[in-house]
Amino acid sequence: MLISKIRRAFILSLWVIAPWIIGIIFQQAMFGLLMSFGGYLLVVSFPKLPQKKSLFVLLQGACIISIFASIGVSIPLGSLLFFLFSAIAAYLQGYSELRATYLRLPIALGVLAYFLSIGQIPTQGALFYAIAFSAGTFWGVVVNFMMLPREIKTISPVKVEMNQPSVQRFSIAIVLVALIGSAIATVLPSLHPCWLPAAGLRVMKAERTATWVRLKQRGAGTLLGAIVGGLILGLYDNPWLHVSLVGLLLFAMLMIGAKRYGYWTFCLTAIALTFNLAPNAGPITLAIDRSMLTILALAIAITMLLLLPKSVIPSSNNNPH
Repeated sequence: MLISKIRRAFILSLWVIAPWIIGIIFQQAMFGLLMSFGGYLLVVSFPKLPQKKSLFVLLQGACIISIFASIGVSIPLGSLLFFLFSAIAAYLQGYSELRATYLRLPIALGVLAYFLSIGQIPTQGALFYAIAFSAGTFWGVVVNFMMLPREIKTISPVKVEMNQPSVQRFSIAIVLVALIGSAIATVLPSLHPCWLPAAGLRVMKAERTATWVRLKQRGAGTLLGAIVGGLILGLYDNPWLHVSLVGLLLFAMLMIGAKRYGYWTFCLTAIALTFNLAPNAGPITLAIDRSMLTILALAIAITMLLLLPKSVIPSSNNNPH
């Protein structure tokens, strides 16, 4: 069992960073990096697959993540569209959290891709970013389909009654986290300010107790991951060391598994933040910048505890990720 898990984690990790390695060899490092970014988010979106229609579910996840990232790279920070899509993205994340289907995590990581893509236009342009990133998500579909275990019992979607007060309070709270974080991001002299709303959304659950538990579990992991991600990103001038560390972190993340939530989210954060384009800053500066954004994000999420319902919404506890 352990040997099988190590084998699967090794193949998945190598598959994700392979485009980046090939890109470095053939002097197309940016295309390879973006492909690996898309592949990474797709691969970690699916711990397991359903017995039936597993390829269709994977393709849905790839499309969702790609669309979110393509929208993010195409709109300017602080624009009306930026705030509109931030609110829509947060609402969709909240709704998918309640529905608790196989697409819950792809949507959440798609929202993460949306925020991390804003302002990340390479010299080749936004279309280049969207194509390379999307190619990476479909690259990830292949290895997930081949390697991931199938669940014997298929998850049934939970019917969400949007007129329930508890559901409405959660929807308002998660949208407020996105909008408040986005508004603050527009005025911060940060190297990557949209990490602020992204980090805030990563800790939101459908009720107060679960959100507080996640804040404690994910808060430390997110903060440490932001610091480590900044330190690794500071090595972007040494691409071979950069890609090797990302691969090692991904291998560790897959071995740890999402049930060890604090450690898993540490790896998730660190890896996601190493894909920032041309940061133009040293590792210490990047680490401090990301840690301050994370602290602000967690503070916003804590204020939302007052708005979140006390009662447990059944679908909020169906999935630990």
